[in-house]
Amino acid sequence: MLAHLSDTHLTARGVAYNGVIDADATLARAVQVLRTAIADGVGLDAVVASGDLTDTGDPDAYRRVRTALESLDLPVIWANGNHDVRTAFHEHVLDLPDLPEPVLQVHDLSGLRVIALDSTVPGAGDGVLEPSHLAELADVLTTPAEHGSIVVLHHAPIPPPSPLLTYFALHRDSRAALAEVISGTDVRLVLAGHHHLAQSGTLAGVPVAVAGSVAIRTDVLAPLGRERTTTSASLNLVAVYPDTITVSVVPVDGAGTVFDLGPAECAAIIERVPGRA
Repeated sequence: MLAHLSDTHLTARGVAYNGVIDADATLARAVQVLRTAIADGVGLDAVVASGDLTDTGDPDAYRRVRTALESLDLPVIWANGNHDVRTAFHEHVLDLPDLPEPVLQVHDLSGLRVIALDSTVPGAGDGVLEPSHLAELADVLTTPAEHGSIVVLHHAPIPPPSPLLTYFALHRDSRAALAEVISGTDVRLVLAGHHHLAQSGTLAGVPVAVAGSVAIRTDVLAPLGRERTTTSASLNLVAVYPDTITVSVVPVDGAGTVFDLGPAECAAIIERVPGRA
């Protein structure tokens, strides 16, 4: 089971994200949700963080996001976003030298292969998958993994939910090229971020799951032509089964509990209202 979060947008210390939000605090709430789940016996195997880890590429912000997520004592799979700085991401997150080109990351989670791509364009907000990068992906996918593959990138390869995000979207030719590469392979799911909104779609028949930001949420019902966000936040829980994958949206903005039933109480309800075996 994977915890998939995105768009943490950590800033320089003392600087509020968008002038309003304490991004360290919103990340801490998300981490606490996961820490509580682990303590309650939820079997998380890894965390996927799909980009815009920082808002400006601040090195200290990278160190803080690493400290926060690595405190869960789980493998963390990182992708960089358009707000990240590629060379700083490589140095401070992946512990790699000052590499200017995109890096393909391949992770093996007990037979489930997770492949992280770099869809960023240095200095820009839109997304592109370079042909050489896609060729690397195609080469990896020539050999199927035991439990299939999941591809991770920042720019979601499905239509954006707002006018501003449409301008900063993954280029259509890159989306088409990615579809061609993963079609007919063992890729079972594509994970992405960037849209600040939990979404689902398909690419070449493969499900796409977009994680909402842990800092803000895009208001998809804003008046036509307007870009509006709220402080609502979420992450996704990805459960991988032999025959399917489920993606559940988990709010991390402090929603109240309606009920909390133990095994005996659940059994009593089942006895009163029997279901089909």
